[in-house]
Amino acid sequence: MKRLGLILLTLAVLACGTASAYNPYAPNPFDAIEQDSWEYKYILDLTKAGLTGADMAKFSPSYALTRVEMRDMLVTALKNRSRATAAQQKEMDRLASEYADDLNYARDGETVKTGTEAPAGIPFDWKQGDKTT
Repeated sequence: MKRLGLILLTLAVLACGTASAYNPYAPNPFDAIEQDSWEYKYILDLTKAGLTGADMAKFSPSYALTRVEMRDMLVTALKNRSRATAAQQKEMDRLASEYADDLNYARDGETVKTGTEAPAGIPFDWKQGDKTT
């Protein structure tokens, strides 16, 4: 009986440890952005102005724009910040503050919020020791 109790206790501890590793509130990068949200409207305005480099087909009612796609559009818009109006720059700033964590994973390891920070780390080169190529 003690053995069964010990096994059940061990299984309960393992189950709790595994369950606590999952964060259901973490943003999923592949979740679709709701079309009536302020983020969607801001990125649509920036795209209409030609600042995101995205095609307007991504804003059709049948297309589900993902968080990753929106982040990439925001990266391009931030690079084109000098062409934006003051109102568009405010939209970019609000989007950048909302998506600050996502922007840390932007293309090529570059930090795009202000453009002056160094990358958070050095990308791992798995061919580091390979001298055949």
